[in-house]
Amino acid sequence: MSETINGQPHDRYALILYGSETGNSHDVAQRLGQITERLHFKTIVTEMDDFAEVVEKRMKSGEVKKIPTLKADVLRKASLLVLVTSTTGQGEFPKNSRRLWTSLLKKNLSPICLEGLRFTTFGLGDSSYAKFNRAARLLHVRLQGLGAKELFPRGEADDQHQDGFDGAYLPWAAEFQSHIQIAYPLPEGVDPIPPDVLLPFKWTHQIAGPETSNPEVNDQSPLAKSLTQRPPPPEADGDMKHHPPEDRTPDVPIAQLKEPFPPRDLTADPILENLRLPPIPNSCIAFVQSNKRLTPKSHWQDVREITFFVPGTIHYNPGDTMTIFPQNFPEDVQALIDLMDWNDVADVPLKFRVEGCAAFFDKFLVPPVPKDCWMIPNSTLRDLLTLNLDITAIPQRNVLDILAHYTDDPTHKERLLEFSNPAYTDEFFDYATRPRRGILEVLQDFRSVKLPFNIVTTVFPVIRGRQYSIASGGIQKVCQRDYTKVQLLVAVVNYKTVLSKVRRGLCTRFLAALPPNANLMVRFGFEYKFYEHLEDKPERPVILVAPGTGLAPCRSLIWERRELAFKDIKFGRHYLFFGGRNQDADYFYKDEWKNANLQVDVFPAFSRDDPTGKKVYVQDKIREEGDLVFRLLKVRAYVFVCGSSGSMPKAVREAFIDVIEERQGTGKREDAERIIALMEKSGMYRQETW
Repeated sequence: MSETINGQPHDRYALILYGSETGNSHDVAQRLGQITERLHFKTIVTEMDDFAEVVEKRMKSGEVKKIPTLKADVLRKASLLVLVTSTTGQGEFPKNSRRLWTSLLKKNLSPICLEGLRFTTFGLGDSSYAKFNRAARLLHVRLQGLGAKELFPRGEADDQHQDGFDGAYLPWAAEFQSHIQIAYPLPEGVDPIPPDVLLPFKWTHQIAGPETSNPEVNDQSPLAKSLTQRPPPPEADGDMKHHPPEDRTPDVPIAQLKEPFPPRDLTADPILENLRLPPIPNSCIAFVQSNKRLTPKSHWQDVREITFFVPGTIHYNPGDTMTIFPQNFPEDVQALIDLMDWNDVADVPLKFRVEGCAAFFDKFLVPPVPKDCWMIPNSTLRDLLTLNLDITAIPQRNVLDILAHYTDDPTHKERLLEFSNPAYTDEFFDYATRPRRGILEVLQDFRSVKLPFNIVTTVFPVIRGRQYSIASGGIQKVCQRDYTKVQLLVAVVNYKTVLSKVRRGLCTRFLAALPPNANLMVRFGFEYKFYEHLEDKPERPVILVAPGTGLAPCRSLIWERRELAFKDIKFGRHYLFFGGRNQDADYFYKDEWKNANLQVDVFPAFSRDDPTGKKVYVQDKIREEGDLVFRLLKVRAYVFVCGSSGSMPKAVREAFIDVIEERQGTGKREDAERIIALMEKSGMYRQETW
């Protein structure tokens, strides 16, 4: 964007910072950035911690000496600051925003250091959590405490809304746009960029010349060679040794491997062969040791126990996660290439170009490639579509708007523009959101659309890693030949939509197709707060509530506490309220709980087994075992509720309140609610849902 509007200089700067775990806040931040760009703001959209990192880089360069002063100065340079953040865990900030949040808490910050800054915030939360949108609320209050002025009231979205986050975002964004048009009037004779005009693309790419190379990523580097020469993973557990914990950091850095997946059953998903692994930061390689289906083939739900061997010693704990970075299937990629007529350019190396004037704050805020797009050396269009871009993602409205600009069919153009118009929310919901229609399918519906190959990173979002709670713990981690064993409990997403079309999740489909000895890049997430309070009181009993694959962190905790016996430390019993549909189909680890050393009492609830049609859920079992539950709470048992977010955690919480209300002396519900609230505050009642 130029330095002038109609020849008149201007200094309209918008800085939009986001904190995101799953990408939803990133999407909202990008959409807000498009609003400010259309109002002729020079706009940067970036992670909160990327902004914070700018300070450290400039400190190292010797440019400045005082971190707090610099951050305040750079923030104040923005005419308008918008902070978008989700809330994760028990009211915590997303990982990519904690550095900035910590810097804003420094005691040496003046209460007027942000005076003159005008800002607003937008939070994305889930009302099934007790600390709904806590991160956005804290940010808003803290900025005001540092002298910043609220430009526009904070917005809050709830994932439980029938329209998802859009239920709150769309009306808030419309009012926000109207407000800043008044607060920041454009020069006379200048109008906002109309919706039917495409905004400049942030990144494009072109065919790379023969001299183009990336010196930072090299298949022939000593690091890559040493990793490819590692011994293969063990085929079985072999002799098990108990190792005391040391550190929790993987000792295997990034690898750029080109080992193919071995041949497998041709009747299953297409063979994942000749795949290369992207150079993902802070990740390590993992090998598939086994990929076992736990539910019968006749059962509607395919649930897998996938066992990985990871080189080195990784000391993960209950509640920790493994992030899987999936890839698109070759047949889907080829279908897209054929559809767009890209075969002539599909297999030649590409190079990126940063477009527009985006570096007005700091050059470090403008990455040379889109965020989290980790490219292999000499990446081609096919590589990008396979490894980096989610071609099956449900499109955002702005994507449908872009597609409308690349069709010469007036009917298709009109329909796509209708879907992209926020005024037609129901039409967009019925076409894209409700049937979970992906971008590839949209292009197959609108075959007149022909996209230029150099804008694919604008049309398709980057593939984001999917986090899975680790299901193994204790002695289960131990493996032979310097490997660590990790197990995941994964429900494969495979269902029919209202259009009777089969939908399969990108990551779970990828995982289900992985054969033994396949290799992939993974990242560990260490969540220290999951059971930190329980560590100091191992003798306390534990109530675990875990429907379906919510069992994963609970199983990890049970096995981890079993380790205490090797240190002659007594630990309390585990009371597991497990929920499933059918006892014969999805009673996971039924035989394992018979191991007396684990000290587990199981209270299963199977919602489809009652011959009368009565559905029994975990909250019903809690009420049924009310006397036991109340006795355990009186001796200060810890409670962990794990599984899907939404109605389940709310119903379970109500069940505990009912148990207390019926059996305590006062019989007042507000007293029972206060007890649960105090347990939540002290860490004795924890909810880990997703």
